[in-house]
Amino acid sequence: MMVAIHAAVIGYVRSRVARLSGMESTAIEIGNFRFQSVEDLSTVYHFRLHAVLDPSKLHRGKERVTQMQMEIREASEQLLRQADAQWLDDPAQAQIRERLMEIVLKHLDEPLVQRVLITDWLELPVQTIDVAPDQSTALAKQ
Repeated sequence: MMVAIHAAVIGYVRSRVARLSGMESTAIEIGNFRFQSVEDLSTVYHFRLHAVLDPSKLHRGKERVTQMQMEIREASEQLLRQADAQWLDDPAQAQIRERLMEIVLKHLDEPLVQRVLITDWLELPVQTIDVAPDQSTALAKQ
């Protein structure tokens, strides 16, 4: 009897793991952002922005975010350059997340995104950033 229960539990766990491993991620990257606040030109901020999509609208969400990606990036960069210093000092980045979420939702015209994620947050002194005229991303001096 115990062997049968044990086998059933193992079979159930394996089926759940197999189902989870085949699931598609609900997060999509919007882009990498690098900016200086007009209030503090001595620091360059860098991060990656992701949107967590509504799982029931995953395909439509990916499609719309991809279509509107450049418009979302442009509006986000405009906001970030004017970011309040308190927003940038907040370790939870609550205000920045809230404002970026507003931008994403505004450009999608439908509720496809549940929240935004900020990853790879860096605050670098401006003198450590090396940007050649033909580069689209900054590289830290080594």
